[in-house]
Amino acid sequence: MHSSRIEFSAQFGGRDAATAVLPYFKALKAASRNLCLRGFPFPKLAYILRVDGEVTQFQFSGARNLEIDSDREYLSVDIGIKKEDRDQIGNVISNAILSSAEQIKAFKKAQIWDVDSTALEMCLSDLIVRYQSELPSHLGS
Repeated sequence: MHSSRIEFSAQFGGRDAATAVLPYFKALKAASRNLCLRGFPFPKLAYILRVDGEVTQFQFSGARNLEIDSDREYLSVDIGIKKEDRDQIGNVISNAILSSAEQIKAFKKAQIWDVDSTALEMCLSDLIVRYQSELPSHLGS
């Protein structure tokens, strides 16, 4: 059976954004290591953190902007983190990842591909458990 990877990247809107979100980003990278997503039609599910900062603001919170790259190598999902979210970054990220499952299911209806929705939801739930265990204790979820 085909197995896909989950990957994370980030676009920080300034040094302040990087400083605030970097521990969470590192926890996400560690949590996704060796995690396999089965029944997904692309080699990668790529989450991109878009973090408002002193230089650039993306001005949204949560998951949105699903996009398939032209080579059909990955489906990307943006996760927005506003400055106002800084006291709840862990929850914003967790909720965005979990809500992305519903967005992916809705998105696939307009596309010509299929996804194992149950496997997706289970994998993302596992990712969140791993992510929360990777967070430094002073950050919590």
